[in-house]
Amino acid sequence: MSILLIGGSRRKDSLNTKVKHRIAEVADKYGIHYKLLDADALDAPIYHGDYEAAEGVPESMQTLAREIKAASKVVLISPEYNSSVSPLIKNAIDWVSRVESQAWQNKKVLLGAASPGGLGGIRGLMHLRDILGNVQAWTAPNFAICPNANDETIANMDESFLKSFLEQGD
Repeated sequence: MSILLIGGSRRKDSLNTKVKHRIAEVADKYGIHYKLLDADALDAPIYHGDYEAAEGVPESMQTLAREIKAASKVVLISPEYNSSVSPLIKNAIDWVSRVESQAWQNKKVLLGAASPGGLGGIRGLMHLRDILGNVQAWTAPNFAICPNANDETIANMDESFLKSFLEQGD
């Protein structure tokens, strides 16, 4: 099993990046093979059909598609933007869906988020689940969310839950 861990925030002190690293710590402890992908790898122009016709799919998105295709699972850790999806993640999904390999099709995807608010980013994950369904990905039923997120609450995310979170779809 190989898991691709992707974060959807480029902010320096992103709570969601910290959750991604907390999940990686748990994976390390239990010998779960993973690869961390920085949000900078999701950098691409906003999807536009005319751009695609003229320039093709950006190399960064072709590389991302290959990484997704090669992984047995993808973990997307996405901040909530105005009760919805990180634009960085949404744009990456749109571009990758244009690559011939159909990297999202039947891919096992696990979702997580952190938020300083009481809902932990779940509203954005609900939208993200719908989007992923439209590109024919399988989304795991349990989300790894951290409400009222700060360094302490993220560090204290339940290890046994995170392990079972990572095992979804096995």
